[in-house]
Formats: sequence, structure tokens, C-alpha cells
Amino acid sequence: MRELQLTDAAAGIADVFEDVEALSAQCRFKDCQHETEPGCAILAAIDDGSLDPARLARWRKLQAEDAFNSASLAERRGKDRAFGKLVRSAMKAKSDRIR
Repeated sequence: MRELQLTDAAAGIADVFEDVEALSAQCRFKDCQHETEPGCAILAAIDDGSLDPARLARWRKLQAEDAFNSASLAERRGKDRAFGKLVRSAMKAKSDRIR
């Protein structure tokens, strides 16, 4: 199914991971990444055993896939160009050090 690269699957992800979405809404910060932030409801749920860390990992993976699949072609090209620029600058810095 991943080869189909379904877009706008956010509603389906929210339905399947309703518990994780509800916990996410309870976090102290609206832009919480659920990794090390204080007041994170998801990390607290993992610590007290009410949320399985593997479930959180699956939720994160599906969120990332949805974001990638929903990105426009222009956004993808922009990211590819930025990455290419980074690689070229790293290669140039490496060749300058060798000299």
C-alpha cells in the first residue's frame, strides 16, 4: 500500500491513533515533538505504561509518510536542491582541506 503513496491520510491516521492524538493535544507546548520536552503528555504516558513506545513509533512513521506524500512537487524539488547544495558544499570543503 505504501507504493501508492496515498495523500491526505491525516484523517485516517487520526482515527487509528485516536489515543495518541488525544494525548498530543494535552502536551504543554503546541509544537511539542514528543521527544524531550517538559510537560509532554505522550512521554508521560510512555513512562507510566499506558502507551506502548512501539505504537508511538508507528504513529510518527505514518505522520512522516503522510507529510512526504502530501508535499507538492515544488516542495520536494526545493528540498532536493537544498540537499544537493549541502552535498556540494561539503565536498568542496573536503577538497579544500586536502590541499
